Amino acid sequence: MSNSTTPVSKLPANYKEALYWKISEKKSRLIAMNLLAIPLAGIFWFGFYFIIRLSGKPPEYIIDDPKQSLLLLVGFAITIIVHELVHGLAMQFFGAQAKYGINWKGLMVYATAPGYAFQRNQYIVMALAPLVSLSALACCAILIQAGAASVWLFAVLGTLNGGAAIGDLWITSVALRYPSSAYVVDERDGMRIFLPMD
Repeated sequence: MSNSTTPVSKLPANYKEALYWKISEKKSRLIAMNLLAIPLAGIFWFGFYFIIRLSGKPPEYIIDDPKQSLLLLVGFAITIIVHELVHGLAMQFFGAQAKYGINWKGLMVYATAPGYAFQRNQYIVMALAPLVSLSALACCAILIQAGAASVWLFAVLGTLNGGAAIGDLWITSVALRYPSSAYVVDERDGMRIFLPMD
């Protein structure tokens, strides 16, 4: 059973809690998540690099340019904020009220909708919305700016977003173990899954 005291809304009366799962519940899980983010980011980097090559001759990127470094730092912060805002917008689309914060224990920024029960497929859309939408946006920006040095900035920020989505992918894989009839309540660093009673 859950150790959360948040009441659940929008949940049919004949459902009971089947799982309470948290990323930060085990230190090994947090370590694994952060380690898995590295190859995931690598996959996204090669994908964006391929698109840059496909769109024409890759422009030169000046590593020691202070302006580029500043843009990168600002871009990192904006990417993390926008990633969570997209989660929140998806929650609002499905009728929930999003709340934002930082989980210092797990060093994670989050968007959540405490106590609101999403249908499983809604929850998966909500979890993957930033990964899909911001990756598509980065691809479009690279193609529009083909040949300009800014394509590297979009590739790096797209890679950051892709790597940061490891938690979203992990939580989606857990949700997919349950039937589409399941309901999911989002927690700050995990979820509660409810199934129909027999």
